[in-house]
Amino acid sequence: MIRIGIIIGSTRPGRNAEQVARWVHEVATHRDDATFELIDPVRQWRRRR
Repeated sequence: MIRIGIIIGSTRPGRNAEQVARWVHEVATHRDDATFELIDPVRQWRRRR
């Protein structure tokens, strides 16, 4: 099955991109031909520190 990453496109404080990405993820998960994952660059960066 195809895996598709939905990237949260902003790293600035107070960003709205997270809410938009979560909405896209919610809509996308209704499909059964792929799996979807939220990717947050801020959280990825913090985990590596």
